[in-house]
Amino acid sequence: LAADYIFHEGKRLEALSLKLLDLLVVKRHDFEKKPVRMKELFQNVEGVMAPVFARSDMVLRVMAEDTEIRVEPDLIKTLILNLVDNARKAISGKGIITLSGKRTTENSFEITVEDNGRGIPGNELSRIMEVFYTVDKSRSREEGVGIGLALCREIAELHGGEMTFESRLGEGTRVRVSLREENS
Repeated sequence: LAADYIFHEGKRLEALSLKLLDLLVVKRHDFEKKPVRMKELFQNVEGVMAPVFARSDMVLRVMAEDTEIRVEPDLIKTLILNLVDNARKAISGKGIITLSGKRTTENSFEITVEDNGRGIPGNELSRIMEVFYTVDKSRSREEGVGIGLALCREIAELHGGEMTFESRLGEGTRVRVSLREENS
């Protein structure tokens, strides 16, 4: 089972690196979107993150409606993994991260990642999706270069959506990502 995850993640990362180059460098936005069962995608994310959470005092709760939406699967999975990993980095010691997904309209789906971590200062919330911007480095347990949320924003926009953040210092952060299917 672990070897399967490693193999499939390696293949996904290989394909993803080319897609990210296209998205960020060439500004290509015509990726092929296909129907994806969101519950399966969320379960896959849970499986990929399981070894990380097994070594910590954190719990990842995953809940998703069993619905299908047209997305570019590698990019959406990258978006979700990045948000879950950011939530994990915001927690010191014990914590809970909730990843949920639900259909909000006939052609919209919402992904929510919520943590009970340290929160983001209000004066930084408006800047966190800027390329190379990182929240106060002295508060972070792990290094980052500040590309992740900018990339997530690009992926959300590619899917006709947006990302919104709510955060309270000392209580945690909630990120909502809306995805909108184009009418076929």
